[in-house]
Amino acid sequence: MELAELSRDPDFRASLRRMAEQHAAERARSDDPVVRRDAAALVRDLAGPALAAGLDPASPEADPVVAAVTARYARLSGRPDDVDLRRRLSSLLETANDPRRERYLRLLSVINGWTAPDSLAPALDWFIRALRARTPR
Repeated sequence: MELAELSRDPDFRASLRRMAEQHAAERARSDDPVVRRDAAALVRDLAGPALAAGLDPASPEADPVVAAVTARYARLSGRPDDVDLRRRLSSLLETANDPRRERYLRLLSVINGWTAPDSLAPALDWFIRALRARTPR
């Protein structure tokens, strides 16, 4: 899929809009004008090592990873680490994990001469599965 096709895809545009709105809403709730790390970056940094070590996301060994990510996200968002926060985080990460988004960013990097971003999909996939295993429906 090329950049022009992605740009015209109404579902993809809606997905990007949702991510931007979620990010703006998080920023609006904060009194801190400093740009914060987003949830996907937290997952990459905190869950990436567990993925690289081959941990099963449903295993008890993944518990501390989920706890670390959700605790940090709760602090950053000024919310308690509860079921609602975990559901919100899961939704946000599922939106960010859209493969079209990754393709779009790669195409933008080519056009703009930027270094291509590393794929977040493996870490996001792992963490979404780990989080779902610990979040009541």
